[in-house]
Amino acid sequence: MKLGRFSAILDAYGAAPERWPAHEREAALELARSSLPAARALSEAHALDTTLLRMSVPDIESDPERFISLRSAIVSAAQPRIGNWFDRWLGVDLTPSQLWPSVAGLTVATLLGFAVGLGGLIQIDPDHDADDVAVLSSIDLPAASQ
Repeated sequence: MKLGRFSAILDAYGAAPERWPAHEREAALELARSSLPAARALSEAHALDTTLLRMSVPDIESDPERFISLRSAIVSAAQPRIGNWFDRWLGVDLTPSQLWPSVAGLTVATLLGFAVGLGGLIQIDPDHDADDVAVLSSIDLPAASQ
C-alpha cells in the first residue's frame, strides 16, 4: 500500500482500523507500523476523530440561534472565493473587496488605451482636400522582393 491510498482511507474512514475496508486493513496497518509519515498521518487522524467525538451538535429546536450561526459559519467557509484562481496562479490571497479596485483600474487603463489609439488613427486635417487623398492613393509602392 502506498501513502496516498493510506491517507485516502484515513480521510474517508477515520483512524479506527475496524472501519477501514477489510481487504486493505492489513496492508494499511503494516504501512502504519513501518512508515513514519504513515504513523504520523494515523496519529493526526486519531486526534481529529477524538476532537470530533467530543464536539456536541446543537439541538435545532432548543437553540435555534446557535444552529443558525453555526450554519452561517459553515456556508461562508464553504463558498468559493472569487480570488481562488488568483491564489493558485499568483500566490496571493485576494478577496472581492481587494479585487474590484484592480479590475476597475485595468478597465480604465484599457479604455484610455483604446481612446488614445483611436485618436492617433483618426486624424482630421482641414488643410487637405479630396484631390490630395487621390494623389496619395495612386502612388505605386515597389513590390516586395521574392
